[in-house]
Amino acid sequence: MTRTVQDVKFALHTIMDKLVWNHSEPFSTEEIEILIFAFESNILFDNVAHKFLPSLKGLPEIHEAASGVETEDGAGDKEQSYQENLITERSDMVKTVLFAVIKEHIFRDMSLRFGT
Repeated sequence: MTRTVQDVKFALHTIMDKLVWNHSEPFSTEEIEILIFAFESNILFDNVAHKFLPSLKGLPEIHEAASGVETEDGAGDKEQSYQENLITERSDMVKTVLFAVIKEHIFRDMSLRFGT
């Protein structure tokens, strides 16, 4: 799907809320795709974000819509729990990448400003 600057603008508030734990929901696949677009297009964090693109692109692709099929022995519950754990882990990975990008951007800005 083609992304635009408007997509980034509308998603940024939710992404930042999730980053600082104001939302308990994990990052969705769409939000991750928007972040990848924003990093590739230099919309966020200028050129600093380019070195973190492989980390974002390498995140596991997980389908958020869990199937409603349940079996009699409870295997459906285990599968759903496993799926939720994967989504939570992927969300934690996104947070880690975002914190690293922000930190790197701040260090780069300080280096440029103070000439170190």
